[in-house]
Amino acid sequence: MLARLNDPAPSQSGSHFWRRPIVGPLARLALLPVLLTCQFSIADPRYQVELFTTAAHPPPAHHNATGEDIQLTVHDLDGLARLNAILSHQLPPQQTAAKAMAATRLAALTERQQADLRATATGLLAAQRYGLTRYPAMVINGEAVFYGLIDPTEAVRRYRRWRGEAEL
Repeated sequence: MLARLNDPAPSQSGSHFWRRPIVGPLARLALLPVLLTCQFSIADPRYQVELFTTAAHPPPAHHNATGEDIQLTVHDLDGLARLNAILSHQLPPQQTAAKAMAATRLAALTERQQADLRATATGLLAAQRYGLTRYPAMVINGEAVFYGLIDPTEAVRRYRRWRGEAEL
């Protein structure tokens, strides 16, 4: 349901109590200069670019997408291999002792390592959903895959050519 902030709408259906405005008139005036000077956009970027890569093909530190509306998401797919290396480093040969040590190490992962693991899992699921067969790969707007690229500007240029749009 969409309602204006000032509309006296009932708080519950069948209720006779009315909502009070959340922001008073003076507060709205105080917020006006902030809203007028803020630069923000509610529009989505024109090109949603996803880069699926491994350590063998590092993503660019920056891209030259000047004048382009590109949102780049990098999926680093090596995270599970790195986690496996951390968990299995110098494990004892006895299976029960090795399991206990690996479980202790898993429980001691830092927030950053846990976030990296979640990001890797998300990337692997997306790669599977797109049916990617090799890396690096760039997916643009969920409809086109370009293998062997890590430069989002070049991928968007090829995408525009593929769609018959004007060159960059």
